[in-house]
Amino acid sequence: MKKLILSALMIGGAAMAAHAQPNSVLVFGDLGIHSTKDANDNKTRSFNINPGIGYQFNRNWTLGLAGGFGTARSRQVNQKEWNFTNTYNAGVFVRHTLPVGKIFAFFTQLEAGYKGMSIGNTGVNTTTNANGFYAKLTPAVAVYVFDGFALNFGFGGIEYNTMKMSGASKASSAFDLTWGSQFNIGVSKNFSCGHMRKHHRGHGPQINHGSRMDKHEIEEDSKESED
Repeated sequence: MKKLILSALMIGGAAMAAHAQPNSVLVFGDLGIHSTKDANDNKTRSFNINPGIGYQFNRNWTLGLAGGFGTARSRQVNQKEWNFTNTYNAGVFVRHTLPVGKIFAFFTQLEAGYKGMSIGNTGVNTTTNANGFYAKLTPAVAVYVFDGFALNFGFGGIEYNTMKMSGASKASSAFDLTWGSQFNIGVSKNFSCGHMRKHHRGHGPQINHGSRMDKHEIEEDSKESED
């Protein structure tokens, strides 16, 4: 892992990648896979993916949609079937980015939306379901690598959840502060909206177009003179 981080920093320093441009589409996400087996042959497996897409209005602000899906399974040595917990969420986010030089940036993302959960066993056809609401604030560091790509390093954050199990009369709630106790790496890519970016810059394209026309007219005049 240390080699991966150092390599990313070296590539970023060599490429001197520019920060994400205004009027661009941001695509990001992270992926997690975990599998363990203890000395007694008890097994646990987990998988999660958290994608997102947004529109970057200017150098600092991005607004978009984010989602996630995760599954965790466990099986004791004397079991044939797996116990599982599936989670999923979908919401909106707003991100504020603070560029630092040409390679690094700090950003804070506020996200809120719907979340659901199902608990069951692979040998049973019924599941216990729950749904609720979540809101979280997560700071992170971005390292721009090349061509709009960045590695995002997160260190936890603040999250609030409410969940109501099916058939329950009341919902449960939880508040988690995980700053410094969690670490994850994600990737992101900015896709430039060329037309909108040019419009944002004002009369730049018209000036360039005029320059091309002037050159063309000069070439035509030269041909007429030769004739």
